[in-house]
Amino acid sequence: MSKVKFDKEETKNLLSMLKSSDQENHIIAFEAIKNCNLTDYTGELLVLYKYAKLSLTDWKEHCSSAFKILEKLLGSDKTMSSPKILSIMTDNKASKGSIELFMEAFVLDMTGFLEQIGYPTEKIIIDIKLKD
Repeated sequence: MSKVKFDKEETKNLLSMLKSSDQENHIIAFEAIKNCNLTDYTGELLVLYKYAKLSLTDWKEHCSSAFKILEKLLGSDKTMSSPKILSIMTDNKASKGSIELFMEAFVLDMTGFLEQIGYPTEKIIIDIKLKD
C-alpha cells in the first residue's frame, strides 16, 4: 500500500473527523494517519493534535506511531500553548500548508473567544496564505 500524502485540505478533513463526536470517524482518521510517513508531516500532526483536542492517551491507544512522534516533539512539557506548538513547527521545518492551517485554527479559536465576550464576528472571513 502506498503511503498517504497530506496536503492542507486532507489535514482539514482529518481534523474535522477527529473533532467529530462519532468514534468511527476517529478510527478512520487514525487509520489514515497511520498510513503516512509521519516524519514528513510533523506540522500536520501537531495541528491535528492541538486542535482535535484528543488526549495523548487517545493518540497512544489509536495511533502509537503518531504518539511516539508527538511525545518526542513535545518533550517533557506536554502543554500545548500556541506559541509552543508554532515554535516546534518552525524548528521542525513544517510545511507551509500546515502553518497556514495552524494560523487559521488559531484565529478561529480567537473569534470564538470574541463571540463569547459579545463582539460581532459574523463578517470575519479567515483565509491565511503565507508568502513564499
